[in-house]
Amino acid sequence: MDREALLKREDGAWLTFADIFGAAPPDRREAQGVVPGWSTHDLVWHCAYWADYAGEMLERIRGGEQDPDDSDLPEDEILAAGRGMSWDGVILRARQSRERVRTALLGFEDLPQPAIEWFKDDTFDHYEEHGAQIRGFLA
Repeated sequence: MDREALLKREDGAWLTFADIFGAAPPDRREAQGVVPGWSTHDLVWHCAYWADYAGEMLERIRGGEQDPDDSDLPEDEILAAGRGMSWDGVILRARQSRERVRTALLGFEDLPQPAIEWFKDDTFDHYEEHGAQIRGFLA
């Protein structure tokens, strides 16, 4: 998949994901059960965190690291950070994270496979997976 195809796929998946989480009524955003123990708020934060992290990984790859290690931050700490943020704060961070990872992808002349994988896994694959879970919960 080339850069343009990756960006197009990410854009479509993001728009669908944003429509799904945007439809969550305020009184259901914090309700757990989308997946066991997680709310819509939690999953939007989770996607925001990992898109931002993928942006960092792409920046590191572009800086010369061949295949940077995955985060060693425990998921419960990531989750707690998001739970300390307002809904609007999580949405803002999600948009900023999305911009970071897209900008990082655009910084490559030739896309190495690890950059493609980081981008794919932590943007559109993630949005699609968790968007479907949120949609099911809200139905």
